[in-house]
Amino acid sequence: MSSPASKKAKTEKPKNIHVSAHSLVSHKVTEMRKTGLSARDYRQLMKETTTLVMVEATHHLKHSNKIPINTDEEGQKQCRKGSSISERLAIVPLSRGGLGMTDAAMEMLPTTQVWHLGIEISPKHEPDEYYNRLPETVAVERVFILDPMLVSGRAAVRAIDILQVWGAGGKKPVQIELVALVATPEAIKLLSEKHPEIKVYVGMIDEDEEEPIMPSLGDVGHRLFNTC
Repeated sequence: MSSPASKKAKTEKPKNIHVSAHSLVSHKVTEMRKTGLSARDYRQLMKETTTLVMVEATHHLKHSNKIPINTDEEGQKQCRKGSSISERLAIVPLSRGGLGMTDAAMEMLPTTQVWHLGIEISPKHEPDEYYNRLPETVAVERVFILDPMLVSGRAAVRAIDILQVWGAGGKKPVQIELVALVATPEAIKLLSEKHPEIKVYVGMIDEDEEEPIMPSLGDVGHRLFNTC
């Protein structure tokens, strides 16, 4: 019989990993896993799930509390003080799966910049960069990487490596964070070992996946774009 200490060690997550406790996340991921789901419904569920996880990933954004706003209160115009996000932001969806998360992130952050990275896992299980549209000039302070499904975690680690080198060219190092919907324990372990300084926001971790080749969402790119 395992001791309470060993049980705690098994379930305790690294400090940089933030797993959503929202009931709707697990509900919507369950719906996404069902076979026979149309590409349209799959995209909609991914959008809704991304919104839920992005709410948690953006709770710490810097903001200003001294923004003047004009209001109309019972027919009288008033000047009040409001709040506005003060950070310059960007999102980087990893093609193709991350594209399904882009609309939700852009709706939440309408002034964000959007750049694209394409990273695929080679037959030798190495992450290969095949597409890079990062701008030459670093003009943001925080970047959210979007990757719906962290299987091995290698592609996400490679994306972080690329962005760290690129982000070092600005006045200040760019803050990088990763947003995912589902992850395997293997991916979480790798990310924590390679980049313990990076905050990872994930909808859920498949702790009991018997064959964690994929965290049960199928081939995300094919299901998103109906190319199965």
